[in-house]
Order: sequence, then structure tokens, then C-alpha cells
Amino acid sequence: MTSVSILPPDAKRTLSEVIESLGYGDNPKLDLAEVVEGFGERAFGALMLMLALMSLLPWPPGGKAVFSVPIMLLSLELAVQRQTVWLPRWLLRVSVSREAYRKASGGRVLRSIRAIERLSRPRLPILTGEVADVITGIVCFVLAIMLALPVPLGDMLPALTIAIFGLAITQRDGLAVLIGGIGTVICGVYVVLVWTTVIAIVSGVLNWFNHLI
Repeated sequence: MTSVSILPPDAKRTLSEVIESLGYGDNPKLDLAEVVEGFGERAFGALMLMLALMSLLPWPPGGKAVFSVPIMLLSLELAVQRQTVWLPRWLLRVSVSREAYRKASGGRVLRSIRAIERLSRPRLPILTGEVADVITGIVCFVLAIMLALPVPLGDMLPALTIAIFGLAITQRDGLAVLIGGIGTVICGVYVVLVWTTVIAIVSGVLNWFNHLI
């Protein structure tokens, strides 16, 4: 495992400015280590936000797990109140092409983040304190598990909810935490409904097959 120092070199830049700048560089590949360094002291929330957004890209089967695993680790580290990002070396080397990253993060996504930045601010500190961070970390860990589940469209809802929590952590915005909580409930209900429907269909098919026999 590797502990990455989260120095604040970009503390004066907004979150959207850092996100946009990561799309440009000499290396055509953007790896996770560079993302960690880019966000500096805001790494925990910003990484969860970015990984969640990147998971929304079209990936081959099993590709979502590449993003859910680091989100799980970051969530646990947030829950145990770590001060530095701690990730395996192989995860820090995971990369995407900068072109794909720019397509995923640019345009509508950046405009949305900038709009949210103008509305977001530190508030409701009781929802962004140490105890709240523990709960948020646990909730995001569960959402990351949902993200990896083979549920039709089931990855989009938890990914968006994790992104909201990531923004809340970065901006210390308790209202965003509340919105993330609502999103978590919706994710849970959706997953339960889908799996209940799948089980009912499979049971119906098996019963029909048994009657034929």
C-alpha cells in the first residue's frame, strides 16, 4: 500500500479548475496518482467525486469494479479519519486517456460543477464534522458496493450519489450531505425493487419449467 501526501498546492483554485486542468498534460494518460496530487488537501472528497463521474463512462463488463474498489478504500479511510490518502500502488497506476477524461468531465459536467460551486458553501457543520464523516464514509462504502453490482442502470444512481457526497466533503456543505442521503435511500429502494423483480421472474420461470416436467 502507498500513502500519498495530500499537500495543498492547488488550494486557491476551485474544484472545477482543478478538474479541468487534469485533462491537459504531457502524458496522454492520466493516472490516479496524478489526480491525488492535483487535488492536494481536498483529495478525499474530490477523488470520490472524480471516480464516481469517471465510472459513468461506458466500460466493458467488470470495468465498474475498477472504480468501486478505490471508492471503497477511500470511504473506509474517511470513516476511520485518516489524514492522508492510502491506496495500493497498482490503483495509483490505473489510468485513462486524457481525451476520454476530457470528454467525460468537460462540457455539461464542468458547467454543472461550476453552477453547484456557486451555490455550495460551508454550512450545517453538524453534518460535516468528524462523526458525520464516519457515517458518510460508511454510506459511501455501501454505495460503492452497489456500483459494482450487475443491476440494469443500477450503477448510475449510486455513482451520482457518491459524486454528491464527494462534493459535500470537499465543500464542507451539510446541505449536499442531506441530498446525498436522499439519493442513498433512492438507490437502496431501486436495487431492492430490481432484485425482487429478478427473483420473481426467475422463480416464475422455474415453476413453469417444473410444471412442464
